[in-house]
Amino acid sequence: MKLNKSASRSMDILNLLARSKKPLTQLEVSQILDLPKSSTYELLYTLLEKGMLEFDNEDLKTFKLSLKLFEIGMTVLENTDLPRIARPILEDLSLKIGETVFLAVENMGEIVYLDRIEIHSSITTSAGLGNRRPMYCTGLGKALLATYPAKRVKEIFDMVDPKTIFTKNTIHEYADFIADLQQIRKRGYAIDNREMEDEIFCVAAPVYGRTDTAVGAISIATIYFKADKKKTEMLGKAIMDSALAISKRLGFRRDTLYFDR
Repeated sequence: MKLNKSASRSMDILNLLARSKKPLTQLEVSQILDLPKSSTYELLYTLLEKGMLEFDNEDLKTFKLSLKLFEIGMTVLENTDLPRIARPILEDLSLKIGETVFLAVENMGEIVYLDRIEIHSSITTSAGLGNRRPMYCTGLGKALLATYPAKRVKEIFDMVDPKTIFTKNTIHEYADFIADLQQIRKRGYAIDNREMEDEIFCVAAPVYGRTDTAVGAISIATIYFKADKKKTEMLGKAIMDSALAISKRLGFRRDTLYFDR
């Protein structure tokens, strides 16, 4: 396999600065890695622009790794730990409410299912481990999207065009979708009211890590006819409580799942 030269050199620069005991100048990076000065300049300032590097001293033009890399690394650790940490809480939740519960993360604008627990369940759903689904019509996806900035929400919504209308309840108009996200933030949890599968009703909530960034989401799925207003509110509280419990174990310090940034 042929490696991309620029990508490879960028990784070399990041690894060098990670090992270095002091910030480095462009000339030092060029000499240590034996790179052309012009290439070193372009790579350093690209990494600076993308937030991977920052100046330690702007006058001396010395570079160091940025906190963004730390956040990325923490997200990797959190996602690695997420199924292990979430599992006992999700098992307790499924046992308590007698419904199927799911854990998922976003990958390239879609939901990917990481875990499914159904100790006592009344439903049959096609969602299985490793399955991918659109975000705009799933409780899990909408719970996550409600935490995202507007630009990212629009990017993900536009990835699927034209929108697949899975059921008569699928929200496929952007204005309606944005209104739904606003309700999710106000309510504290997302609702999938038979939008992906006929007769399947879900509530979902985001899970956070220590950087106040959502790293995944959990949901409860039940049969629609069982989900009257009283039960919906009960399920909503249960999913929020469980999402907060998982988030706290991942280092999240807030007490609410949706907040101003």
